Amino acid sequence: MPILTAGAGTLHFGRLPMVTLSQQNASFRAMSVFENHDSESLIGTVIDGRFEIESEKSRSSSSTSYVAVDQRSDALVIFRLFSADVTTDLGAEILEQAAIAFEMSHPNVLRLTSFGRALVRGVERAYIVHERLTGGSLQDMIDRGRLLSPSQALVVGLEVCRALDYAHKRGMLHHDLRPSSIVFGEDRKARVTDFGVSSVIAEQAWADVATVSQERARYCAPEQAQGEPFDEKADVYALALVLVEAVTGSVPFLGDSVVGTLSARVDKLFPVSADLGGLAAVLDKAGRSDPLERASAAEMGRALVQVGPTLPRPTQIPIVSSAALAGQSEEDRTGDLTKPREFNELSDDSQSFVASTTETMTIRGDEADIEVVTEDKPLIGRWIVAAVAVFALVVGGYFLFSALQKESHPIPDLIGVDQGEATNLVTEFKWDIVIVEEANEELPVGAVIRTDPETGKKLQTGKVLTFIVSTGPPPVPLPELNGLDSATALTALTNGGLVIGVETPEYNEDIPAGVIIRWAVASQPTLVAGQEVIKGTAVDTFVSQGPAPRVVPDLTGMSIESATTALTDLQLTINRGDDQFSIVAAGGVATQSPAAGESLARGTAVTVAVSKGPDLVAVPQLLTLRFDKVGPAAVNAGFVIGTVSGNTRGFPIAIYVAGQPVAVGQLLPRGTTLDLVYYGS
Repeated sequence: MPILTAGAGTLHFGRLPMVTLSQQNASFRAMSVFENHDSESLIGTVIDGRFEIESEKSRSSSSTSYVAVDQRSDALVIFRLFSADVTTDLGAEILEQAAIAFEMSHPNVLRLTSFGRALVRGVERAYIVHERLTGGSLQDMIDRGRLLSPSQALVVGLEVCRALDYAHKRGMLHHDLRPSSIVFGEDRKARVTDFGVSSVIAEQAWADVATVSQERARYCAPEQAQGEPFDEKADVYALALVLVEAVTGSVPFLGDSVVGTLSARVDKLFPVSADLGGLAAVLDKAGRSDPLERASAAEMGRALVQVGPTLPRPTQIPIVSSAALAGQSEEDRTGDLTKPREFNELSDDSQSFVASTTETMTIRGDEADIEVVTEDKPLIGRWIVAAVAVFALVVGGYFLFSALQKESHPIPDLIGVDQGEATNLVTEFKWDIVIVEEANEELPVGAVIRTDPETGKKLQTGKVLTFIVSTGPPPVPLPELNGLDSATALTALTNGGLVIGVETPEYNEDIPAGVIIRWAVASQPTLVAGQEVIKGTAVDTFVSQGPAPRVVPDLTGMSIESATTALTDLQLTINRGDDQFSIVAAGGVATQSPAAGESLARGTAVTVAVSKGPDLVAVPQLLTLRFDKVGPAAVNAGFVIGTVSGNTRGFPIAIYVAGQPVAVGQLLPRGTTLDLVYYGS
């Protein structure tokens, strides 16, 4: 298995067949001329008689992006000027890809509104212009700690899959999908940027591995890391990495260097957590190391559709507004990001509907395509019916009124019926169906709670029938658990319709044992007390075990002062026992209890005995004693007889200690072993 190293050579890129332009006259816009200005001097310049540069937005080695005014529409746009000379292969290919991208039209692809070439400092350089969105990018969210829930990640992932599938079917690869490539409008819908152009720049960047940036490497597929040809499934792998980062805040397989990052993901299983719920299986398939086993964009999208019902209803995507990016207040721009998006609501006036807009989102997936359909329908006020009736009576009586009447049908009992089945049951009556969501403790998600008008009432064809549909039990607030003991925390969760999740014990120096240190919802770790979750949500807790145990150090040989300091630093105390003779130098710790290496609770005492030095005794007269008298004499004097050599029928002729001769009367430590030598053999 080859692993990339710096300077390993040129990477080879696969490319889908190019799409040709439908119209030749759309291939280029008029060339405009800049004088030899640096980038700062472009501010205030009008390009192509149309684009007035207002400010610099961002800069990279390949291009500089500006905020500009399109004078034809008076709209703010993003004007991106590339560094490459259009007379070079790179510059020409950028223009070629820009022309193809200009033909793309999809709700999840950032729209390219213009492209062309400009003369800057004597060099013809390509430029593109695209619409300016004000919701920031996914990278902006991550940078500000606005991580997505698995449900939110599913919504974003599905929208990106739609964009990728659309592009891949047209021979367009992205090559450089990352969080900054996914941008949002105020509608919070995702768009993918830089199709076509990004692939050209990425291919140029990967030509020399030694110059590849960590930011580009962190989202590449294993086949890219190995320098092998790759296809559209590399974009799917990048999307899987992006979604994991959007939920967890970190990118899998990220090394300390480009080489480390590249080598870390080759032939490796994609690390997805069970905390992602149904999303984990989708990301596992999208993150397969072998592209032959990896899902396509369409397959990934269909898989997301299938697991959608297993996840909680998503809250709004926490976009970063242009005001925030400019360092201004975001007040009243992002809305309440913690609540699921509510759809149309009934008027307070029970006799009529307020004319409003209902947004219903339907996710459809089949072999042909994947789409999220948003329908907007006006609610017709009941006052119209009354107005028609009055008009009929005024102008002509009964026959005109009768002519204006439509066929009416009684509304069937649909309580408890799934909204899809309910819709099918009333299709023949040709009513306009509006869906209003409402929490309900008793009916499952998607079931009809009631209708408006109610069951049994007659309703004319063409009129509005509203289904009030269950979203399941109402959300419940998260209680504050910090500082509660485990039993009290369990009661608080149970009373609130929640459950205790994983209990993790942790040592804590300040919080008593059995008390909650912190808590979290595993799938949404950024949630805080007071925010709402669905009933039955598991809350993980981290419970204090009190202070960590102290490991007793080896005090042998230390002075009593040093031993006291060592124990005090560990928040242990010292007891001094009776001094004793020891081979340890006088004044040092001779013994300790408990022994070194044992674990003690904070505040426990360690007892030490201080050495008086060795207990010296004199070597007894053994050279005049018969063998049977030698042993008792040595023991009585405080010694131990070791080896005996020679003929023991006589008298000892020498006494040795550790191979060295010693004299009778010589002072030695009590317990010393004496070796005896007799004459002869």
